Amino acid sequence: MTDLSYLSCPNPAQNQYKSIADMLRERREENPEREIIIQRFVGGGRRTLTYDELWNRSSYIAKYLITKGIRPGDTVAIIGPNSVEWVIGEVAIILTGAVAVNLYKTDESFAETLKVLKSTKSNALLLDPDSDEKYMSDMEAFFGSNESPNDKPTVLLLRKSTLSALPSLADVNLSADEEEMVSLPRIQPESSAFISVTSGSTGVPKMVEMTHLSLVNAPYLYLLRITNDRPVTTSYNDRPFSWIAGSVFLNILTGVSRVFVDTAMSMQKENILTIWDIIKDEQCANAFLLPYALLDILENIDAILKREYKLEAIFTGGQHISSHLTEICGKCTEKMFMGYGSTEMGAPSLIEITPKMDEGYVGPLLPGYEVKVIGDTDETLHRGYLGNILIRSQSIFKSYRSDPELNSEAFADGGWFRTGDVGIISAEGKLFLKGKSNDVIKRGGLKVLSSVVESAMSTLPEIREVVVIGVPDTRLFEEVCACYILKDGVNTTNVDLDKKCRVILGNHVLGKTPSYFLRFNSFPRLKNGKTDKIVLKRRAVERLNLI
Repeated sequence: MTDLSYLSCPNPAQNQYKSIADMLRERREENPEREIIIQRFVGGGRRTLTYDELWNRSSYIAKYLITKGIRPGDTVAIIGPNSVEWVIGEVAIILTGAVAVNLYKTDESFAETLKVLKSTKSNALLLDPDSDEKYMSDMEAFFGSNESPNDKPTVLLLRKSTLSALPSLADVNLSADEEEMVSLPRIQPESSAFISVTSGSTGVPKMVEMTHLSLVNAPYLYLLRITNDRPVTTSYNDRPFSWIAGSVFLNILTGVSRVFVDTAMSMQKENILTIWDIIKDEQCANAFLLPYALLDILENIDAILKREYKLEAIFTGGQHISSHLTEICGKCTEKMFMGYGSTEMGAPSLIEITPKMDEGYVGPLLPGYEVKVIGDTDETLHRGYLGNILIRSQSIFKSYRSDPELNSEAFADGGWFRTGDVGIISAEGKLFLKGKSNDVIKRGGLKVLSSVVESAMSTLPEIREVVVIGVPDTRLFEEVCACYILKDGVNTTNVDLDKKCRVILGNHVLGKTPSYFLRFNSFPRLKNGKTDKIVLKRRAVERLNLI
């Protein structure tokens, strides 16, 4: 049935029936003094954890949590920016057999944190409020009040604060009897390890539950270990630990040392040279960088080249990649790769980014993944037809926590996950991503994929970044609006952009050229660095007076 839109890549490797805790014990025995976690700071400074230190400190905290009543299967929330303490805290949760609920600290109030604790039924909270005085004050009032619920969770600060009297990791003190008597449980590989809360770029964060087994055997772990057919010892990745692509377990499982800075620091374009100096100092073989960081590199390429350090590979993803970014290849990195994936499905495929790559092609499947393209009635389409992309693998997530209705919508018969992406499988057996199903702009009788417009506009020499959204229209239901940022020192007009888009995208009626062009100096971003399309769309509608 080679004419049907179905692909698979069998996994020749035998599954490891182990938990993350089992793997950590093995890594520690193999190389106890290896620095597996390396935190760097803008003004200098370096903090590290060896496998031995990580095990000793995390198991100590785990035993403390057990004395506070935490048992296998409980949920424990962990909130805060990337830090050495976060790593210790999350590993401690895993060692108790509990499920870690990973949350990046945002500007939300403590009341919002309480909602999360309630929705996840968290029995404990490991928290780093940073320097948020209002948050800390509200937290102190809740945990110190006699009027608070009697069953409020155990709280432990990741870092000690002068603003709080609550206990921190540094304050934990077990008696000799407690340390001797409390045992860490044996964890079943099929049990849940952690819950990643999606970024909310679509406006609806979801709680994605992963098992130990799915992560231990994830085929994309290979990407960390090998670059250009050579073993990797050190990698740079400043993605939030709460993100699947930033999870510390990826490094703990592979033995590849993780170099990181605070994600908020890396999002500031003026810090790109400092980050490159850190990459050079630590002799990183590869780096995980979002597209905005690649743009920052390109704009500072001369200064970076003077540092005389070249990566073996850069991995990116999460947003559309402009082909002109390949200009950095051969200069500050030998190769550049883009991963296709999500929190739910991991990384089913990877492709090397080159000037001649096929637009939308996501690369060959990684071992253990299957993909098919279906129509509106769930029938598998013939190759070459546009439809909804479904993925199946042991390495995808277990479920959305406590949301049977969402799970019913997310999975088709046979365990196939509905990715929410649309694409085609070509006659040659290549998977092409055309966009997300909710990125289809319905302009009258024409369906316009925002990714197609973004791809075309990103080739224009004036454009630094572009995000295409649908805005309301009383006659056509929706209209196409291009929000763009120009390159530094470049100027143009909306009329000029309109003319150029008509050449490559057609007119406003039967073609895909935007009807609106809005220039921005910067885009609103989520804490993980992605463009906040919800806020961007609201601002666009306000500027166009379409409210």
